[in-house]
Amino acid sequence: MAKIVCTVTNCYYNNRMGCCAPAITVDGNSAVESRQTCCETFIEQKPGVKSSVSEPNSNTEIKCGAVKCVFNKAGICQSADVVVNGKNAQVSEETCCSTFKS
Repeated sequence: MAKIVCTVTNCYYNNRMGCCAPAITVDGNSAVESRQTCCETFIEQKPGVKSSVSEPNSNTEIKCGAVKCVFNKAGICQSADVVVNGKNAQVSEETCCSTFKS
């Protein structure tokens, strides 16, 4: 479980640079660097759609498909703090887990 700092300000789950999703999934099965990962939980905030109103979580479960990441233990991220980047992303592939480390 981790605290997630998220720079993807147009994500439905982003509230004040924090993630409000109950859990996220990071993809990157063949990733060897952070830009080859992505946050599969990303949903683009559309105009007129109400954004997530909950508060950012400090203990979000992160399912991790980045098998080469040192923080991945049996498909779960073990890092205490995670940074997800992807300013102005429109699809999940335009986001990345900047905490990834091989």
